Amino acid sequence: MNALRDLASRPARTFFTVAGIAIGILALTVVGSLAERLHTIVTRSTSLNTGIVFATIQRSTMLSPNARQTITRAYTRLRALDGVRAAAPEVIVPYESGNASGRFGPPSLVFGFPDQARALGRQMLVVAQGRNSAPGERRVAVVGPDFAAAEHVGVGDVLALQGNSFAVVGVMEKTFTIFDAAVIVPFPDAQDLLRQDVPSSSDALPPDPISAFLVVTKPNADVGLLARRIALIDGLSARDPREVANAVRSTLGIFDAIVFGAALIALLVGAFSVVNTMTIAVTERTREIGIRKAIGATDGSILLTFVGEAATIGALGGAVGIVLGLAVVAAIDARSAAGGNLQLFAISPTVALGAFAFAVALSAVAGFVPALGAARLPPTVALRR
Repeated sequence: MNALRDLASRPARTFFTVAGIAIGILALTVVGSLAERLHTIVTRSTSLNTGIVFATIQRSTMLSPNARQTITRAYTRLRALDGVRAAAPEVIVPYESGNASGRFGPPSLVFGFPDQARALGRQMLVVAQGRNSAPGERRVAVVGPDFAAAEHVGVGDVLALQGNSFAVVGVMEKTFTIFDAAVIVPFPDAQDLLRQDVPSSSDALPPDPISAFLVVTKPNADVGLLARRIALIDGLSARDPREVANAVRSTLGIFDAIVFGAALIALLVGAFSVVNTMTIAVTERTREIGIRKAIGATDGSILLTFVGEAATIGALGGAVGIVLGLAVVAAIDARSAAGGNLQLFAISPTVALGAFAFAVALSAVAGFVPALGAARLPPTVALRR
């Protein structure tokens, strides 16, 4: 309470010092929430792809005259590879109409899985509202939550895909992966959409066209080696999911260094304002220090008084900065969610408490030097000033 009373005695100086700390903490809260969300996305995607390799059929292969024979041979060789537990065909078609095609985030795709692939992916994709499509059912769709928000569709609505009407029967649970903006339709319907996606000037697709294989690896299989072997099969391409994850993590590391560096610079500017404020406070209260020492105050009590004031400034600035930062990220995320865009921020107690503790500690350290000077001031010298 004494620290607050002393700070209130010089309101203008206290306000601007607290504001400097608050700005730095606001920046730290925002970039910390952004970094946490990005790391969550990478972790979820890595977990989702654990033990799975996507083998994509090259477009030139799909449109070649011998497409059916080439894909059949590739499928046979793929299932025979060491480390493959199961492989199932799938269809992936880009969604290029409506609001979801222009949203911020992963591209919106239409997926079609046969029954065996749906069984393999059931653990990855959970329906939060409605139901999944039943075997043999046609012209129904299960959509991701971001897609549903972008297109303003829900269970019971009708969705148009390339001029075809689909009844929405389910909305998937949020996963922070590419499936949040996806549409899953029955496999035969996806094949029809794939045929429509081929330009009329191109050769016709083979009967029962597919665009990729979902490959599930055996336990302890070398996923990287398997991906390289798949890429050697004529007509197929594949990437090691671990290489992709490592590349993303490396990029995130650089991003973290840049944004946290910028936030720390803002905080250091605030820390210098704390040093300035406390130095002036010591100068203005030199006679008070002398009187307190003359009546028995110790160096430790003087030091604690001024460090306490500095820490209080940090606590006030930290609290204000965190509240403003959380308000900013909540407003941005709410707007993003309403438009079906990727939500970029993760509000967590770890970010808020870490930012608050850092503000208090930095301010206390910044105020230590002026406080130490005050504590070491001889009472006779202080009383003459």
